[in-house]
Amino acid sequence: MGEAAGRDKDLEVVFQKNGLSSVCFLLPQVSDTENILGIVQAETIKVSVEVYDVNLSINMPEGPDGSLEFGTINVLDNKQQVLSLQNKGLYDIEYSFKLTTGSAKRGDLESPFTVRPQGAVLKASRPPVKVEVLFHPTTEVFLKSKPILLCQVIDLKSGQGGETVATIPVRVSARAVYSKDSIEPASPIDFGAMVKGTKKRQVLIVENKGALNFKFLIHRAPPLQSSQQEESAPSVRERKRSTQAQLTAGVFTVSPCSGSVGPGGQQKITVDCSPGAEGKCEEQLYIDISNRDPKDNPLGIPFTLTAESCLPALVEDVTSIFEQYPIHSNVNLRQTLQSVQGNGVFIRDDNKFIFTKVQVGQRATARFKISNGSSVPCDVVLSIKALPGEPHSLISNIFKLDPVEMSIPGLSHAFATVTFTPEQKEDYQCTFTASLVSPKSSSVKMKPQQLTFTASGEGHVPQVTVECPGLRSKRGTPVLRFRRLLLGDSQTLPLVLRNNGIIPTKFTVHIMDDKGVFFMKGRQSALRAFHIADMEKDSTGKAKKRPEKPDLLLEHGQSAEFDVFFKPTLAQRLKGKIRVPVSGNSEIDIELVGEGHNDDFTLDNLPGLAEDSQESNAEGNLEDDIIEAVRANHISLGIVHKEEVMWFEWLLADALFQFSPKVGHLQPGCAKNIRVTLKSKVPVTIKRPSVNCKVAKIKYQLPPEEVYDWDDRMRTEKWEDTTERLPGARWPLKRRVVKAVPEPPHTIVERSSHEVELVLSAQVDYAEFKLDTVEVQLKQTELFQTEISTECSPEILLGGESGGGNTIKEFWEAVLVHSDT
Repeated sequence: MGEAAGRDKDLEVVFQKNGLSSVCFLLPQVSDTENILGIVQAETIKVSVEVYDVNLSINMPEGPDGSLEFGTINVLDNKQQVLSLQNKGLYDIEYSFKLTTGSAKRGDLESPFTVRPQGAVLKASRPPVKVEVLFHPTTEVFLKSKPILLCQVIDLKSGQGGETVATIPVRVSARAVYSKDSIEPASPIDFGAMVKGTKKRQVLIVENKGALNFKFLIHRAPPLQSSQQEESAPSVRERKRSTQAQLTAGVFTVSPCSGSVGPGGQQKITVDCSPGAEGKCEEQLYIDISNRDPKDNPLGIPFTLTAESCLPALVEDVTSIFEQYPIHSNVNLRQTLQSVQGNGVFIRDDNKFIFTKVQVGQRATARFKISNGSSVPCDVVLSIKALPGEPHSLISNIFKLDPVEMSIPGLSHAFATVTFTPEQKEDYQCTFTASLVSPKSSSVKMKPQQLTFTASGEGHVPQVTVECPGLRSKRGTPVLRFRRLLLGDSQTLPLVLRNNGIIPTKFTVHIMDDKGVFFMKGRQSALRAFHIADMEKDSTGKAKKRPEKPDLLLEHGQSAEFDVFFKPTLAQRLKGKIRVPVSGNSEIDIELVGEGHNDDFTLDNLPGLAEDSQESNAEGNLEDDIIEAVRANHISLGIVHKEEVMWFEWLLADALFQFSPKVGHLQPGCAKNIRVTLKSKVPVTIKRPSVNCKVAKIKYQLPPEEVYDWDDRMRTEKWEDTTERLPGARWPLKRRVVKAVPEPPHTIVERSSHEVELVLSAQVDYAEFKLDTVEVQLKQTELFQTEISTECSPEILLGGESGGGNTIKEFWEAVLVHSDT
């Protein structure tokens, strides 16, 4: 007991609340620790206790899952819900709301909820208190019955400052979204090339792929702002929206330019384009969708509209139209038509296309390129008409055109085909026209455009002529007339066939001889003309046999030469025939005439008898048209010409050319060589100037024995004494005197004077040297041996149109030849 004196003992009484007020007594008894003395003291303590409940009622708008339902709203919008809190207990309590993220992963992110008031004292037995819960998301949020709102209940009677006696979780369901949209087609909308004055429409579809309605506004580009102004400028969704029905931007009209689209809905927006001035058009528009993510194009979704305004136009460049054909001037047109390759040529000066080398009855085809020079398609009407003043029937079956209409895409081309089929050997002409069709949809009047040129052609027939022999029978048939030969002897005469026509001509040569005394062999020119035709196919498709004799093909101006032999085996008049079938269903016959004899006495090598003598008129019985062989006892003295002297003088108009002799006489049966010298100190090109030579007959006034040949080059030379004499010399010094020979006196025969034209052409230029090899590396060479390298290939260009390279030797030879000029 002594140990317990002066010490206090706390007594803890634990009382279980049962909702009732209770009174009880405590009877403490005091004894020593070892209970030796027993109970030494007993006390009675009265204890009274009041038992109560903390009762908080929370009333809220519940969703289907029992949570506080905010539904779906746009980001940056807000929505408010109201809780009703009531203290149904006997004593005052305090509430305090606490917000949690609902997920530990989100950390301490700013809460999209605000509670007002967040905490307060609830008086007992008082009406409910309203507590506002505001949902104001700044980003997309999705909560589904999440206990993120905690209501703490504080018992104010428990201890100092109260005691939290309960924490009530409030489940929240809320969703915040941005507007989701789709725009088809994607930017840019290109109307492409359009004809000026026409209209074109395209449709733009704006689709709402989000969960809420959104509004759209189409506007032009806003004015440029500084970065500071952009930061302080109102956001897209705060801009005042236009109420106009359509927006016009340049040549584009957009309608509607504003509206609202519900979830899953679409809005069709028409864009009309009416291009004006020619050229490219481009406009930048912006499509503003409400409640979009502000980081995504804050000024609006950029959208570009483009178009190109054009007028159809045909390309008029002849090098394009006639790209498949050579183009020439009308200088030396005949020579051009003979030398040109292919079946056509365009003459620029005459604006004429000429079909060349077309045989009568055969067809030639020409293709002309019609090009669209603009980016828009164009329609073209084609026609072929007779020349003004001539009936169309003249060309109705001669020229054909295909097609007569064509539609050409932008910056593209098409070909017009013209066929030419001459019916006769004559010249045909027509007018080809390609006319641009004005688009009916265009409100702009277009200037008519046409491509016009003359198409012409001449029907040609094969013109193989017998150039040798020149002898013709009474019927006009060429005749090869051989000599009267002793049996066993032979004679050879030439046969020359020449193509004097324009078109290449094919023919064959057949010798027809019953007695077997005439033979023929082709010379080199004939061998070069051999042409093996392509194999033809029969009706079954199998190749036919090649012809036994190949064709001969001669181009314009070419000749084929043959040697025709006569070797008689019979003592009688012999004849044969050479038949030449020519393409075009014509043929040429050459008669062969000879005679064999077996006489014991002959006269040979008589003057006037040539091996190839071909007389202009056949001897014999013309009434029966019988041509005899050439008789060996016939001496021909030929034609004796009257003696006349010609006087000539070159009339020079160009100082670059010098003629020597310039003036002179030309004796009967004589010729003079005229030397033409060209001298120029500067490069010059001379294209076909003409020089005239005046010619006249003259009669000498001197006796024939005193007449001499003369021209202005002739000089006389003699040595004459001078007044000077060397010291000690007995004779004076002589000097050489050269004088021109005077022209013999003469008179010009009346009305015998005329002029002959000579055409000259030349090109004077500097020589050029080109050496491709810079270093020549010779092989290793032993002493006193020679090594030649062929690596060095110099070229000397002496000027002129042909150019060409020459060796060093040829260069110096050319320099020496031209050294006097």
